[in-house]
Amino acid sequence: MKHSMVPPVAPHTVLLGEDVTGWRTALLAAVLAAVVLEVTTAVCRNALLRVPGVLLTALVGPQLTGAARLRLLPRWRAELSRRLAPGPRRHRRYVAALWFVLTLAWDPTA
Repeated sequence: MKHSMVPPVAPHTVLLGEDVTGWRTALLAAVLAAVVLEVTTAVCRNALLRVPGVLLTALVGPQLTGAARLRLLPRWRAELSRRLAPGPRRHRRYVAALWFVLTLAWDPTA
């Protein structure tokens, strides 16, 4: 149907030129987008919180002897968990945790 054939005020127009079907579709799309955003944010946040622990295991663990690994890695994991604990300034704490792991990877005897 051509635009010129539609009467200026159609009886099915509800608000801002859209009918109920258009508003229902927009509402459904908005709710779906919000759910996808929240799920993606949660998954990315959990995945990013695991990165320092994986780096600790992958970069620092192989540099240590067996006895030192058994003695030091639990302490370092506890320190890492303390640094990544929920609270204010989350981004600064995350960078501090990464810095902690990278300094251990550079020199694990420090």
